[in-house]
Amino acid sequence: MREPAQASSLLPCFATYRLINVTPIRKESPETSAWFASTGEHDLFCKLYPHDYAETRAAIEIAIAGANLHPAIVPLRQIAACPEGILLLYDRVSGENLGPMEARGRFQALLLDERIRAVSAIFAALTAISEAGFMIVDWYEGNMIYDFAQKHIWLFDWELCRKGDGFTLDMDSNYGSSRLMAPEEFIRGSWLDQQTLVFNLGRYALLALPELAERAAPILARATYPARSGRYHSIREFTQAFTEVI
Repeated sequence: MREPAQASSLLPCFATYRLINVTPIRKESPETSAWFASTGEHDLFCKLYPHDYAETRAAIEIAIAGANLHPAIVPLRQIAACPEGILLLYDRVSGENLGPMEARGRFQALLLDERIRAVSAIFAALTAISEAGFMIVDWYEGNMIYDFAQKHIWLFDWELCRKGDGFTLDMDSNYGSSRLMAPEEFIRGSWLDQQTLVFNLGRYALLALPELAERAAPILARATYPARSGRYHSIREFTQAFTEVI
């Protein structure tokens, strides 16, 4: 297993890009390292990909986060070349990560209209990514930050996404939260594509907007149908139907 990069080895790179107040962030993934930092004018989130991932995970993340696909996607400010790898510099956005139960509970306590706006923004952003030619992988609440003061949702972390319409699962189960995952994501050799994502979004809509479960029951039932053939064919088709109901 690769050891995460140490800030001390990156000091020359940090100095080149005039980064100060560099603070390491503990990450579960051993493949990348991350820090909070500042330029004096802008607060940043910095993520380092070793050279081994420059043409795969880093390239995918740059293509998505650097394309201005949707205002809910945390924008990539700069790409920095360092001896240790590729350092991505993001604006550090305000808010709370929705992965922990406490933050998720606070989000669930918001008024329905505010949650609807956030969920609609999430669906629009994921639709834009899919229609840009990427298959979204490992999307769940841990990839979201909600700014409770500004009432704005942010999405981030695209390293596991795939270029193309879909892919064959080569693991016993896919990355992600089991609360949102489709049946085929637990079967090695399954084909995962936008119909898989439709299931993920349908499940999330049910959990984030339970008040709409009865009103949107036919749409959510179709989105989360166990067999792929019974679901909407694309994220756009599902989100349009869901938006019309809500």
